[in-house]
Amino acid sequence: MRTDADLKADLMERLDAIPAVNGADIEVLVDNGMVTLSGQVDTHQTRFQVERTARRVAGMRGLEINIKPNASAARKHHHH
Repeated sequence: MRTDADLKADLMERLDAIPAVNGADIEVLVDNGMVTLSGQVDTHQTRFQVERTARRVAGMRGLEINIKPNASAARKHHHH
């Protein structure tokens, strides 16, 4: 069984590798192997990509995706 921290690091790395995704836009929560992804992406296609990518991560007990496509998200990128 992988640790929550390990799962989270794996997920964040994979999500960051998706060109259309800004890793900062997606919050990854892992609780006892149950993964919840929250945030906003620019299109339904990107949301699908995020879901498909997340499902490739081994060791999760469950996956919940609370990501909303939001066309305006692509235009207002906040630089921290």
